[in-house]
Amino acid sequence: MVGLSTRKVSGTGLLLLVDGDALLYRAAHAVPPMTGPRGLPTNGLYGFAGMFRQLRAALTPSHMAVAFTADPPLLKHGLDPNYKINHYEHPEEIKRQIPYALRFVEAAGARAFLEKGYEADDVLATLARRPGRLPVRIVTSDRDFYQLVSEHVWVLRPVRGVSEMQTVDAAGVLAAFGVTPAQVPDLRALVGDTSDDIIGVRGIGPKTAAALLKRHGTVEALLDSLDDSSLRTRLGPLRDRILLNKRLSLPLTVPFASRPDLAVRAPDHKALHDLAREVGVATFVPR
Repeated sequence: MVGLSTRKVSGTGLLLLVDGDALLYRAAHAVPPMTGPRGLPTNGLYGFAGMFRQLRAALTPSHMAVAFTADPPLLKHGLDPNYKINHYEHPEEIKRQIPYALRFVEAAGARAFLEKGYEADDVLATLARRPGRLPVRIVTSDRDFYQLVSEHVWVLRPVRGVSEMQTVDAAGVLAAFGVTPAQVPDLRALVGDTSDDIIGVRGIGPKTAAALLKRHGTVEALLDSLDDSSLRTRLGPLRDRILLNKRLSLPLTVPFASRPDLAVRAPDHKALHDLAREVGVATFVPR
């Protein structure tokens, strides 16, 4: 665990990527219900702005982006119409606040993304994997992002707001799941993920799946070498489903028309003041 107050990153720069969905949800549940002058729910925006500023002040990124998930349909629904079928839609009070969160991020000097057909995971994975020498930190509570962890990419998982974070590196992924970051999609392919409505293999839990992946490396290699009769009976008929699960677990690459400029900019104080008056959220304006 680390406190953000001690988490300054030294060096030539840092790319900070933020899961906007996770941060807005966390903020909305941490702040009592609030309503702006037009009847807009604003508790999420109020907390989101404060957390955004905490992150930027503590981590001092040279580059920063915040991504949100688009409204359905998603491109992954073309692979499986049941993907996230029970967990996708944002609650109405959250959905109404997202456009203002996007405007706040841009006015505050960072890049905001909401790409049609794509999830926040896809956008942030695309940005994290682009060529460059900057260390990358991804702020999210979604463990799907653990597959992106590498020597230069770490996940910062909020524990108490964003004032206390769990730093997840490759050793942290291994400790949590028993697999390497690259094997996280393979693990999800076998175990499933209820939050994404990915159906796993009955009777195979995380420990069994991790042991199988330690031996075989990937689900493709596992399915090609089913020498154990019980595994052959259990996994053989589900081959297509398991491989589909892995595809659903892998983030898509977003085909940006041009390379996004993620350099942190000075805040646009007029835009922040105008937005604060429009929605009635004082935390949009820095003190």
